Amino acid sequence: MTDKGSFELPKLKSNNRNREFKKYNNDLKAQVLYEHLVNGKTHRWLDINVLGITTGNTKGRDSANILYYLGMKAEYRGIFNGKKIDEVISILMESDQDYSIAVELLKSTENRVKELLEIVNFDIEAEQVEEGYSFEGGLKYYHAKRYERNAKNRALAIKKHGVSCVACGFNFEKAYGDHGKDFIEVHHIQALSTLDKAIMINPEVDLIPLCANCHRMIHRKKDQTLSLLELIKLVNREK
Repeated sequence: MTDKGSFELPKLKSNNRNREFKKYNNDLKAQVLYEHLVNGKTHRWLDINVLGITTGNTKGRDSANILYYLGMKAEYRGIFNGKKIDEVISILMESDQDYSIAVELLKSTENRVKELLEIVNFDIEAEQVEEGYSFEGGLKYYHAKRYERNAKNRALAIKKHGVSCVACGFNFEKAYGDHGKDFIEVHHIQALSTLDKAIMINPEVDLIPLCANCHRMIHRKKDQTLSLLELIKLVNREK
């Protein structure tokens, strides 16, 4: 716990302009606060990367006015650099100044981060299972990558099936130009984690090209790997 006496905060000076503060939801305002106070991001960066302002006014005015309404002027940028969000909340709560709105916003961010960490950890575990890891009795290396996951088979699969996702049609070159040329992820129809010995891979029937999104969705739940048909049905459910 941080002693408020050891951390001097600049005086709050609100501009009393609440138009921008009312314009955005609490999640976005919380992100603006966190990125500015902890990571030292500029108002312009916040406008573009948090508030999503990519045309017209990208000079940082919206994020600046959100912060200014809370009384946080230039001195607050990066003031909590290196500190965890719970430390920031503690310092603000122990201050003699009124940070109640900022504290509530940051608390919502803290809770959201915890939720996201749980989701991300679950996704990482599912991905590692697909890569050949087992979690019984702790993390252990299981099948490694010896089941013909090599450049030759990948190339043969791409030659046969192309570089567009067979589930949703996404093509990296069309989306990203030369930077995305010839890029696609290759999915093993039979998950590597289900194998108990090395097998020969037929790239024509055992491997299919999937974009990163579709590939992750197939393996999103480690105990429920989707078939290609099931994935396609999900992709097309709103069409």
